[in-house]
Amino acid sequence: DDSYELRIFCGFDADRATLPNSRKECTLHLHSRKSGRLICTDADARTKLQLPASGSDYSQGLTIIMDDFTGKLPLNPTKQGVAFAEERRGAVH
Repeated sequence: DDSYELRIFCGFDADRATLPNSRKECTLHLHSRKSGRLICTDADARTKLQLPASGSDYSQGLTIIMDDFTGKLPLNPTKQGVAFAEERRGAVH
């Protein structure tokens, strides 16, 4: 099976949305159970998630956490990113 089960948690960070000098863009966090830690954070993930990046849409402290609870996402050797290119048989995603 070449699929990955992920848990996705979405919410709004009320503190970040109301603090005057804080960044309010959509943040994305990827956590891996395989390495037991946060793999990467994208402070402004609107483009990566194909969300509009103009105006105030998705700029209200939206936070998305992706949890690789099965530990099957392929990680690069430094465990600081996902490495689909290093997967066995070069599976297309």
